[in-house]
Amino acid sequence: MNDTGIQRGNRLLIVEDSRAVARLLAERVETLAGIEPVMAGSLAEAEARLAQGAHEFFLAVLDLNLPDAPDGEVVERVLAHGLPALVLTAGVSDDERDRLLDLGIVDYVNKGNLTEIEHVIATVERIHRNRRIGVLVVDDSTSARAYLRSLLGRYGYRTLEARDGQEALDLLASGADAIHLVLCDQHMPGMDGITLISRIRRHFSRTELCIIGMSNHGSGILSARQLKAGANDFITRPFLEEEFFVRVNQNVALLELLQEMRENANRDPLTRLYNRRYLADAGETVYQAARREGRGLAVILLDLDHFKQINDRFGHSGGDKVLVNVAACLGERARRSDILVRYGGEEFCLLAQDVEEDGALGLAEALREAVGGLELRLDGEPLALTTSVGVNTHPGTGLEAMLEAADEALYRAKASGRNRVVQAAGETGG
Repeated sequence: MNDTGIQRGNRLLIVEDSRAVARLLAERVETLAGIEPVMAGSLAEAEARLAQGAHEFFLAVLDLNLPDAPDGEVVERVLAHGLPALVLTAGVSDDERDRLLDLGIVDYVNKGNLTEIEHVIATVERIHRNRRIGVLVVDDSTSARAYLRSLLGRYGYRTLEARDGQEALDLLASGADAIHLVLCDQHMPGMDGITLISRIRRHFSRTELCIIGMSNHGSGILSARQLKAGANDFITRPFLEEEFFVRVNQNVALLELLQEMRENANRDPLTRLYNRRYLADAGETVYQAARREGRGLAVILLDLDHFKQINDRFGHSGGDKVLVNVAACLGERARRSDILVRYGGEEFCLLAQDVEEDGALGLAEALREAVGGLELRLDGEPLALTTSVGVNTHPGTGLEAMLEAADEALYRAKASGRNRVVQAAGETGG
């Protein structure tokens, strides 16, 4: 079952009577991509903002003590709109802490410590990103699933649930809602948590999916067995809500970091296109699928003409600007199923799926014309670009053979006058 809740906007409501604190928060939030801060200095102003459209906000940052709400009334009033709340306070007693958490706030922060402002900003960014993070709750207890979903909802996670291990495996296999994290109970009928974790790890690595094991019986042996089976972490029930949020958020943040590192390893740092390493891995998979299923596949190699002259005249910064613009131009014309790569220097490669010879030649010509139509200026001077293109649609003996044949066609395009498309000659074997 999917629990996406209300589709909220990208606005952040900041309710704070201190103009200095409100301004500091707003200035920091404005550095975050895609978030618009909206300020209110009182409960009355906050209610007026929400009345105009509470669904436009994804989170509220609330001062606990306002001139017209000295006893924290703003918290309940904002939560009544279904809006998650992060509370700012100069100090909180144990009883007040319990009351706020029972109300269902995201967290509370000591605003008297300026270093904690960074924690507020990090939490705001985390909750905004979490709308793209799917969490699967696996537990045979209906009440346990509902409780975990309510907690995860405070931090904006997209939640799904499964009543047993097989249902969880089916959801993961379907790719439902881009699941990034699994919360897995140990004691379930049919398949226990350790077995489920082991089966999940057959298909999803630790860089693709996080798993947190859970149990009411938190012996060291059980947690060790779940971790050995492939869990990233283990939580013993009952738990403090603060501990739960820290564990979940830390595991998701680590997964994002690992995925970012893997993505960066496959990207050209200048153009942000994929690199040859990615082409070798993903391209081989695409090649084998095309051969197996009898689908067309084309390699299109493009090389900018006279690029050395651009570097000599405008320096490497000028050359870099050209490469970035050409990469963007090609990216706009590549389909989602294509693999676009900076092949090396001023050379680009497009691996196009489901195209035959005529379609590949037409695509290559369109790319050549698009590059030629770019309007660039370097040091105030207009710059005209041309590119030579080699195309190969013959499968040959493998992807490397296809690339070599396209490269030979590219060489002939250069030798015959540049700024043209040349097709690879004949079959390349196989």
